Amino acid sequence: MGGLVTSREAGLTVPDWPTSFGYNMFLLPFDQWLGKFGIFEEHAHRLMASLVGLLTATVAIWMWARESAGRPRTLAIALVLITLGLMGVRTQTMFVVMAAVASVMAVLSIVKIIGNRSTLRWWATLAYSMVIVQGVLGGLRVTQLKDQIGVLHGTLAQIFLIVLTCIALFTSRWWKESRAAESVKKLVPQVVRSHFFYATLLIFLQLILGATMRHQHAGLPVWDFPKAHGQWWPSTEEGMLSKYNADRTALQNQLYTNQEAVDARGNPTVFLTTGKDIQASHISLHMFHRVMAVLILGLVLGTAILAHRKLGKSHALSKLSLLWLGLVLIQATLGILTVLKYKPADIATLHVLFGAATLLTGAMGTVISRSRELPACLKGEEVESEDITQMEAAN
Repeated sequence: MGGLVTSREAGLTVPDWPTSFGYNMFLLPFDQWLGKFGIFEEHAHRLMASLVGLLTATVAIWMWARESAGRPRTLAIALVLITLGLMGVRTQTMFVVMAAVASVMAVLSIVKIIGNRSTLRWWATLAYSMVIVQGVLGGLRVTQLKDQIGVLHGTLAQIFLIVLTCIALFTSRWWKESRAAESVKKLVPQVVRSHFFYATLLIFLQLILGATMRHQHAGLPVWDFPKAHGQWWPSTEEGMLSKYNADRTALQNQLYTNQEAVDARGNPTVFLTTGKDIQASHISLHMFHRVMAVLILGLVLGTAILAHRKLGKSHALSKLSLLWLGLVLIQATLGILTVLKYKPADIATLHVLFGAATLLTGAMGTVISRSRELPACLKGEEVESEDITQMEAAN
């Protein structure tokens, strides 16, 4: 929903926060947002953010109830409940103060996790602290009108997703049944671990780059592929920028004439232009985004190949790497379609969604490869192959 808000340029359709059109957010009348283009996306995003916050608070309470006892458990659960109660005081000052306190708690949680990675109560505390900061950043993006806050809001969302992914992984049956590696020698080969880590890091940087592009709210600076404005690397001289802007305006007018830019209700369906001129920085970011995509595809493909060669095709990380490669290919296809279809909101949002999916998959592969004892399956596969050969010879 957050991606859809940005894709449809709907971030300021509800111009106040933490209220919505002066109402308590949870009491906004249905007729003021249901079916209203832009307003529906923004308000639904706020409601879903509140639900995510409530679910994360529940996870934090549950983890502290499971892993602690006595005064620490009582104090931790009480603090979570107090913060939930304070959220009812829907003033901007209160939320900013809560975000500041939550930032301190997030740092404390990270220190505790570094000391003992298996303490899920601190992972849950980190997640709850982050979701508070994330929500406040989203609100401040509305009231402060700063695109930089939007980029930070989008980036923190990805880190929050990684934390939730780790909690889900650590509480899974597979994780409990697998064995923790007692030494580095028990881990999968370093080349596999490194490929998972660096590819995931590149994906994270790519998502930051994508968030920076989207929160410039400058439309689509390049609308052809594989070349860009007919060149492999487009010129950003002043005269060429003027030509790009003129070409984009003409294309936008043509789309309107052909009724390809709006739906039956007159709402925009593509966001080729948003009224801002194309700048040199817009084109540079777009091209770096393409280059990063190629690097990521190459690294993830290399990870899949190495995992299969070093670990065997039936290994858990080999299977995960294939899923990862599939997600990256879908992500790349959606990125290309976003360009060729002149940035339709739905395709652009799916592009963001699959970007998050590739990040969390890479994060899982990185954590698993650096912590679990998962012997290679090559020997077993070779034995299986020999058995089949002997059976065929006997027949």
